[in-house]
Amino acid sequence: MTPIFFLFGIILPFTQLQFTAAQIGVCYGRDGDNLPPQQQVINLYKSRGITRIRIYDPDQATLQALKGSNIELILGVPNDKVQSLTDSKTATNWVNTNVKPYSPSVKFRYISVGNEIEPSDPLSKYVLPAMQNIQKAINSANLQNQIKV
Repeated sequence: MTPIFFLFGIILPFTQLQFTAAQIGVCYGRDGDNLPPQQQVINLYKSRGITRIRIYDPDQATLQALKGSNIELILGVPNDKVQSLTDSKTATNWVNTNVKPYSPSVKFRYISVGNEIEPSDPLSKYVLPAMQNIQKAINSANLQNQIKV
């Protein structure tokens, strides 16, 4: 007997359903004491099939550990840097320091500008100009087809 599943008001035999592989991602925060070395953490992620991570700042040791790992990355711009990135030269320097030296051996997918900045937050007025400047810097580095902001 074929198992039957109820999906959006339609009854389907199990043989008609198709499943896709799930990808697992984690947020890798580094606030804490007595943390393991970044390379050890990245090795653990790889051994557990973690294929995507987010880091909240461009920690150089973490970026170094990600080289050649094939783990896709969301790289965060910390809130305390957002206002400074409204200056295009500063944004270009940020990309040249934190992205270009690691690409393409680190699989950058996204740059996240700020973390949980509410519309009422005084920083909110700087988010869009910072994003625009990071995008321009990504374009100048010829990484626009690889990285989204």
